Amino acid sequence: MTVKTRPSRRTARRTYHHPPKTPKISWLQRNWRPVYILVTIALDAAAILVSGVAAFAIRNAFVTTPVISASEAAILVLASCAVMISIALVSGVYRSACRIPLSDQSRDAARAYLYSLGIIVFGMYLVRGRDFVPRFMALFMGMIPFLFALGRRALYGATGIMQKRGYGRHNAMIVNWSGTGPQLLDRFTMFPELGYAVRGFICSASTTGRCAPGECTLQAHFSKLHPPSVPHAVEHLPCYPLDEIEHAIEAEGIERMFVPMVKPSTAGFTRILRACHENNVKLKVISRESEEILRFARIKDVAGIPLHAPPRIAISRAKARLKRCFDLAVSLIILAILSPLFAAVALAILIEDGRPVFFKQKRGLSRVGSYFDFMKFRSMVKNAEASQKQLSDLSETDDGLFFMKNDPRVTRVGKWLRKFSIDEFPQLLNVVRGEMSLVGPRPLPLSDLENIEMKSLYADYYHLREKVRPGMTGLWQILGRREVPFKEMVLLDLYYFENQSIMFDLEILFATVPVVLFGKGAY
Repeated sequence: MTVKTRPSRRTARRTYHHPPKTPKISWLQRNWRPVYILVTIALDAAAILVSGVAAFAIRNAFVTTPVISASEAAILVLASCAVMISIALVSGVYRSACRIPLSDQSRDAARAYLYSLGIIVFGMYLVRGRDFVPRFMALFMGMIPFLFALGRRALYGATGIMQKRGYGRHNAMIVNWSGTGPQLLDRFTMFPELGYAVRGFICSASTTGRCAPGECTLQAHFSKLHPPSVPHAVEHLPCYPLDEIEHAIEAEGIERMFVPMVKPSTAGFTRILRACHENNVKLKVISRESEEILRFARIKDVAGIPLHAPPRIAISRAKARLKRCFDLAVSLIILAILSPLFAAVALAILIEDGRPVFFKQKRGLSRVGSYFDFMKFRSMVKNAEASQKQLSDLSETDDGLFFMKNDPRVTRVGKWLRKFSIDEFPQLLNVVRGEMSLVGPRPLPLSDLENIEMKSLYADYYHLREKVRPGMTGLWQILGRREVPFKEMVLLDLYYFENQSIMFDLEILFATVPVVLFGKGAY
């Protein structure tokens, strides 16, 4: 017996022509990125170990009396492997390896290799002194780049084959506002390692599954980029109207939604945000600000700034516990090591301006969130907060944040403390108490939070900062601190929220060191 089902109103009203629905993805497809990272680390470790074995064999083949025993060589090679892999991890070599070209991978690895080389050679001199083995080390370190290049080349070729089979690729849809859809499609086509397979467009003026001439600007803008004689995939991709975005997501099996060059306040953005939330689709916004930020931050996920991603609760809880253990252990170690410096700073503050040594201020991540006593070494005069209102008209930033480059309230000791961010170290006590993390969004004073103009770009998403603990350092700090405007700071916080991990924290902490030493963006 055949049962006839009545078509839904949506299906009856409009018929779309689209590729077959994407089949259910396998475990390997779903976890391709972490698997790729593990394979890459294993290949690099193998290149280091093979280089060590080959160097030992070649050196002993020409010297009858070995200058280094097999056990000593094994310890040296294993220690070098641990150092090089660790430096590569904290330098961000692996975090985005599956989404960047081979040339960029090689450049990042070369930088980590040079860092590691200096540490290993210096450590060898400290441990062995006059017994340093320069010829063995030259052979050993010289073969590593060659074997690394062979392994990465083979893995890169294998990745291309796997991507054609659907591994490491996400079905994506582009919102064609401002006629920027074709440019983004070109970008994804030129760089398949990004892992995005565009399945269609969202065009607000379209009323059918494909845009008819004059119904939207997609084909018009595309014709300006390419001659009419040049065929392109855009001609074969469906273009759905905005009011059918839910159907488009279901029909095309969409996992990523891209909104290029558009402000969140644009009409229709709320509809897109809701549709992505209800259908478990990660939304990414490409803006001129985010492009500039990603370029300077050297963040290789050039697909954009994600504004929404449904969390996986079990994984999020595990990450939070691991992050807390990491924060507590590192904070206690730093406090123990820097305690003499803290005593010297306290003495300098007392000599210049007396008590109190510490400055406490109520801070938080958003106007509706929880507040805590934020601690710093006092770098201003005692009545600094009371006199801020008198200086409010001299603020050099927009969107309600108060900042003056030459603030008259800063003391002589305070200028030196701020230059090298030494005034921030008491926040380690906030970290120990669980009020802050080593890495996270920067907490702001209540006065700044109350003055933030909620109509500013991306301010509607400012409350998402509450999803994580505030941090001592973050992307905002390593990019210039006060030189980064408010809206870019929000974008950076959102990016960190979506990509946080222990390795990302290590990468940010590693990048913070030169910023602190050279005082970039600090006043």
